[in-house]
Amino acid sequence: MKSIVVAFFASKLHGENYYYPIYEEMRKLIENEGKTIEFTPVITNENEARELAMKYSEFYPVIISLTGGTSSLIRRFVNEGNYNSVVLFGHGEHNSLPSVISARSKLDINGVWTWVFHCRNVDSMDCTLEVKRMMKITKAVASILNSKILLISPIEEKPEYIEDFEARFNSTVDVISMDKLVSYMNNAKKDLIDHFLETFDKVEFKVSRDRIIEVAKLYAVVKSLVEEGRYDAVAIDCFPYLVKYKVTPCLALALLNSESSIIACEGDLLSTVLMMISKSLTGVSGWIANSVLFEGVRAYFAHCTIALNMIKDPVVLSHFESGEPYSITGRLINNVYTIASLSPDYSVVMATAGRIIDSGLVFKHMCRTQSILDLGFRADKIPLVAASNHHVLIPGDVREELKAIAALLGLDYVEYSDAVSTL
Repeated sequence: MKSIVVAFFASKLHGENYYYPIYEEMRKLIENEGKTIEFTPVITNENEARELAMKYSEFYPVIISLTGGTSSLIRRFVNEGNYNSVVLFGHGEHNSLPSVISARSKLDINGVWTWVFHCRNVDSMDCTLEVKRMMKITKAVASILNSKILLISPIEEKPEYIEDFEARFNSTVDVISMDKLVSYMNNAKKDLIDHFLETFDKVEFKVSRDRIIEVAKLYAVVKSLVEEGRYDAVAIDCFPYLVKYKVTPCLALALLNSESSIIACEGDLLSTVLMMISKSLTGVSGWIANSVLFEGVRAYFAHCTIALNMIKDPVVLSHFESGEPYSITGRLINNVYTIASLSPDYSVVMATAGRIIDSGLVFKHMCRTQSILDLGFRADKIPLVAASNHHVLIPGDVREELKAIAALLGLDYVEYSDAVSTL
């Protein structure tokens, strides 16, 4: 992931007595959102813009215009830093926002991906909330760019589809084979194994626990690999693992995703991106699920794993397709979810929001955790336009945040209701 730098711009014409208190207030607001964020001093001339852009060229930039008369300085900073994506912030005094709009319009023409945040004045509660929202979105974008991902695959040779992900987000994907992963299990950390077993001791099982230790060891090994390799996320190609070892990683993923990790199943890097976004925006990983049925205004999603902190009353069952241990079911905690999918070429995010009608183990012939949502429009045409089968359900209605993230990553954003309205 990229580190974040917040760059401040001002014109001396407006006077230091005006813009330095705003600088201090904005810095204080942003410091509350993360201790690892870097800050520039106030930039007031082209030499400062050039030198600081070069110093922070590997960072992801948040640009704050304290006053008017800063548009050309902002553009110089962006050009010298060779940034292709920037967050811009302005406020309603001393022509701050007009400078931001001017800079944005010219940066857009030059192919820089931008999004503008603004508020009336920096000491208002509205501004505090807007800064919090801006930094959540910024951290979501920065978490994906230059990310380091681990793929657990049948073989250690990189699949071709990884190259698209690496190129699109300037990221690195390391591959480890299933067999190598399993070879580490005899040395799995006992404290991590115990933590897993203690967690699932409190969960109801409707199948035998006789193979739970295998999943506990898998959990411990994956968690250790993430920590030692400093990976931002993991994707596991779980069906080959299931076929070979006759046990699923579903419970390991359920616990890992409820902690600090982001783990996608089926080797799905598309959903990995959306899960990383969910974690940044909401603090939870989101739920990767199959889109199994669309009927009237209702959408049905199902999968055999979900983060433990996204459900209540969890129950462990056999895996749906195979009958092997283990899968998990539970009722979703939130009432409203954003449903998002990403196209295989990483060019389009499609999304809508829906309200939960029912969830848990509702049907016999679907994966074990299920949800039925009312989307409020004719959902039965979604299969004609859906970007992908897998969708990630993100708690709450975060579509506006998703639009901003898509724009800053150079992706098109499409509402499902708009996509189906012309069919």
